Amino acid sequence: MTYYSTILTLHIVSAGIWLVGLFSDPILRGFIVKNRNKIGEKKFIHLYLTLVNFFGMIGSIGILITGITMVSLSSDYGFFQMSGNHWLTAKQILMVAILVLIGVFLIPTAKKIRAAMGEDLESNSPISNEGYTNLNKLFKITTAINVMVAINFLFAITHRYFFS
Repeated sequence: MTYYSTILTLHIVSAGIWLVGLFSDPILRGFIVKNRNKIGEKKFIHLYLTLVNFFGMIGSIGILITGITMVSLSSDYGFFQMSGNHWLTAKQILMVAILVLIGVFLIPTAKKIRAAMGEDLESNSPISNEGYTNLNKLFKITTAINVMVAINFLFAITHRYFFS
């Protein structure tokens, strides 16, 4: 049982890390929008891409590994069981959707933005219109992911009160 408690704690910590990304996202976006076509804009975009990648990677991998481990260790829970624990099935479906968004849309779009910025973050050369288009696309993707993360978090903290 101690092992399960440790995994649960790591699961909660991973969720917290992912939530930090969720809350820092609009702040960093504001800096990017406010500094469009100004010196330092590329640094803000680079910081945004780095933090989205860092918090998202640690949070999603941590949640995925610890979630799978907890379900595997528990006889009360299962994978995609609609007959019981609907809240958990909804969380699992949302997690699959998040992973698809990350793999199919977020990562390729972030790579395009990095290519549009170039290697030199100190240069004053503007980002191409295609770079801004991809940046706006990335904002929409991260918004969708953040909404799903928030819903998953709400399922996790409310399931004992509403879904038992």
